[in-house]
Amino acid sequence: MVFGYGLGSRIREVDGVPYLEFVLPGLVLMSLITASYGNTSSSLFDAKRERYVDDVLISPMTPLQIALAYVLGGVSRGMLVGAGTLALAIPLVGLPAEHPLLLLVTGLAVSVVFASVGVVAGVLATRIDHIFFMTSIVIQPLAFLGGVFYSVEMLPFPLRVATYLDPIFYAVDAFRFAALGISDVPPYPALAGLIVFALLSFLATTELLRRGYKLRY
Repeated sequence: MVFGYGLGSRIREVDGVPYLEFVLPGLVLMSLITASYGNTSSSLFDAKRERYVDDVLISPMTPLQIALAYVLGGVSRGMLVGAGTLALAIPLVGLPAEHPLLLLVTGLAVSVVFASVGVVAGVLATRIDHIFFMTSIVIQPLAFLGGVFYSVEMLPFPLRVATYLDPIFYAVDAFRFAALGISDVPPYPALAGLIVFALLSFLATTELLRRGYKLRY
């Protein structure tokens, strides 16, 4: 409401799309990212702090199974929060889903990436402040500078270059293309890169759990 109706009264359209519709895919993706990261990072940190991570480590589960459990938990929460946000948005503005399957695949890939990042943060964190640091100092600034509220074509050249260097921009742009059919960069190469990054993030998470690094608080 703040960004859509407030700024929407001044910025009528972006790329031929009403401003409220333009920002909604990015807002949905931000909620998905926050939920996916928060679920895994807090779950693993609590397991370390309360020392029941030892029960997990001595169980017959393999590192791959442990990684799947944490990451799928984060993905489930992220997708539910994203779907809930989208469900509330559609009646308000009639947000279309131009490419529903692509919307689902993009959301899943982004959720896997940030659920995996949350596992890494939970493993490395020694204080709860470290979890919030990643959210406040890294994820949120990258999200706000990732084209959620504007088209990259609206920016002067230096800021445009900075946006192109922001990895979250490509996730937002691919998600917006899936929802609205518009994008600032070719969406399919961005989606392919996102899927590869999701796979690498999950493999890195599995390897970190296999080594057991810093898994005792």
